[in-house]
Amino acid sequence: MNNLIFILSAASLLLSCGANRQGRVTILHTNDMHAQFVPAPATWIETDPQPLIGGMLALEYAVRKARTDHPHSLLLDAGDISTGTLLSKIDYDGALNGGFVEMMNLLNYDAVTIGNHEFDEGQENLAKLLKLANFDIVAANLYINGQPIAPAYKIYTIDGLRVGVIGIILADLAQVTAVKNLSGVVVADPAETAQSMIDEIDGRTDLIILLTHQGDDQDQILASKIRNADIIVGGHSHTRIDPVRRTNGVLIVQAGAKTRYLGRLTVQVAGDTVTSFTSELIPTWVDSVKSPHPGMQQLVKTFQTSIDGEYGRRIGTLKTAWKIHNHYETNLGNFITDVMRTSCQTDVAMLNSGAIRKGLPAGPITKKDVMEILPFSNYVTTFACSGKTLHDILRDDIVASITKGSGLLQISGINYAYQVREENSVEMISMSCGGEAIDPEKIYSGTTVDFVMHNWQNRYEIYNAETRPLFIADLIIEHIENNPMIEAKVEGRILRIR
Repeated sequence: MNNLIFILSAASLLLSCGANRQGRVTILHTNDMHAQFVPAPATWIETDPQPLIGGMLALEYAVRKARTDHPHSLLLDAGDISTGTLLSKIDYDGALNGGFVEMMNLLNYDAVTIGNHEFDEGQENLAKLLKLANFDIVAANLYINGQPIAPAYKIYTIDGLRVGVIGIILADLAQVTAVKNLSGVVVADPAETAQSMIDEIDGRTDLIILLTHQGDDQDQILASKIRNADIIVGGHSHTRIDPVRRTNGVLIVQAGAKTRYLGRLTVQVAGDTVTSFTSELIPTWVDSVKSPHPGMQQLVKTFQTSIDGEYGRRIGTLKTAWKIHNHYETNLGNFITDVMRTSCQTDVAMLNSGAIRKGLPAGPITKKDVMEILPFSNYVTTFACSGKTLHDILRDDIVASITKGSGLLQISGINYAYQVREENSVEMISMSCGGEAIDPEKIYSGTTVDFVMHNWQNRYEIYNAETRPLFIADLIIEHIENNPMIEAKVEGRILRIR
């Protein structure tokens, strides 16, 4: 009996000691880096020249300095390391974008979750990227052919504290990823999966972090549904969260995008509870780098030289800067869809705004510029549909833009005006094609891309859909080479009546 009492007392003491662990942990975090390995101008600063920010040399220096200042740290990334620069199209060690993973290896990341853009070059390439990583991959709710793509979580010991990191990807992955790249892919419910994993590791951890790729709005919803999690490190929406957001007791952070910032969240933990915290977003100004990392410097130089040699040739001249916006007609959207429509000789053309990833200042246009503006492997696709279907597509597109924040379709060959009524219902005031009102019964020919067509085919009555063996970026490059003086403008194709 005395032995039993001793054993029970010892167990109770161990549990008590575990519950009273104290320590400090710093979470360094990035998200949505999109292979941004070189710096870019800080376009929001109105100086000439604009200062340079971002790139892996500047990020590495910021991480190195932060680790010196905060030695008990974890470095995490919330996904979308791919698609954005031509590095994503460069083969390194057998994988497209493998060079960026190698740069992340040099930074000694601890854990990374998977974003939707990691699927852009297909599942085989994703598998190769994961093999190149010298850091942990966590993905609790992502399955391929019934098997988890990576471990659901990892547990680290930092300053005597046990820190669990659980990976979560967005539920609507199929809505933002080409269907051709998602064969056999299943995404389990984020909240249910997160809670299941939290319950599994709660007794073995002092701090639980959800490393998510689903956007700030969804992170807030997730935080409101779960219990016993401490922190959400998020991505997908490119949000600069400063100061830290707190929902249902969960700290939520996100660090913008494209290596412009390194996020830092330092938490004091006692008795399985965050008792205090400090945070900041550290801008990665290029002129702040005092001692570049030699290995990183060599990698950046090697890939930049390769890209400039293959894609740096000037193909045209832009008279007026190309602008982008997800929720309005843009001159760049007009230019691209005009080329799509005229090249394919159709009545209309439509392209999702999310396919257009950056603008361009007036001046030289290179092949590299076009490939970075249109980085996705989207094939030109022609189709036919009735005027009524065109009406439904555009009306539904406006509703989604209002209610879900998704981008409006950029259009050519069509002009329309609309009003938003009560409860976000939309009335199409007018719609015309070629200067004539759209006839609901008439069949119109159109051009789009395969990504958009996959989303349409199960919702609308589409005829004669044909995907051509031609990437949209290649179509635009060919047009500019044949018509090198480029000017585009906003023409009032989309009007909202107030």
